[in-house]
Amino acid sequence: MTRTTKLAALLALLTVAIAAVGTSVGGSTTAASSPITIGWAFDGKGNMAPFDGPALAAATIRIKQINAKGGVNGRPLQLKTCDTQNNNPAKAKSCAANLLGQGAKIMFVTCDVDFATPVVQESINRGVLAVAPCIGTDQMGPKRFGTKGKLAFSFGNVAQDEGSAMAEYAYRKGWRSAALATNTLLVYFKNVVTAFDKRFTQLGGKIVTRESYATGANNVNAAVSRLNSKRADVIVTSTAFGELPAIVSG
Repeated sequence: MTRTTKLAALLALLTVAIAAVGTSVGGSTTAASSPITIGWAFDGKGNMAPFDGPALAAATIRIKQINAKGGVNGRPLQLKTCDTQNNNPAKAKSCAANLLGQGAKIMFVTCDVDFATPVVQESINRGVLAVAPCIGTDQMGPKRFGTKGKLAFSFGNVAQDEGSAMAEYAYRKGWRSAALATNTLLVYFKNVVTAFDKRFTQLGGKIVTRESYATGANNVNAAVSRLNSKRADVIVTSTAFGELPAIVSG
């Protein structure tokens, strides 16, 4: 899927989500003309900023388009945001409380379920829908948040699909042995590698070693040394942070 197609899909899904909120609130004459407030707790400059920024920009564009056509059921949309400052848990929870206090009827959250948890919990505990533009795990829902997690959704692909697709690709390339390096920082990273492991072995591939490391734990070089001690057709990991060059360069 191209970047343009992904953007179009996000804008379309955003419209559906907002329309659903618009039809579920209000009813009086005053409510019918009052704005629908959308809360967005985002990471402005931290690790998730490259993911949150484009999604927020797309939403801003779409909201302007919707309002130019009369809003949702005659009600304009207003977007209120709060920077979680690199997803600091206390700040994130405070952001959620602040946005909900300003009347947010739906809450958009950062693109990782571990980082998003404080905002998601604050929202669903008040009966407010929590939506992520691109969380890539099946834990954005009841699996992590219990019954109230029925109010938690994501537009992202699940990590299990991504890991399985990686395994399919590796096997088609003729790679029959793999060394795994799991970044234990986030459940998303772990789920991708676990899914690769499962599908690759189902296809007939062999896992020669399973190593782990964690962002910020200063143990990536030790993991790389262990990986290099094994012969494998491919080394598999999932990460988004500074340790990637060490794994790639060996």
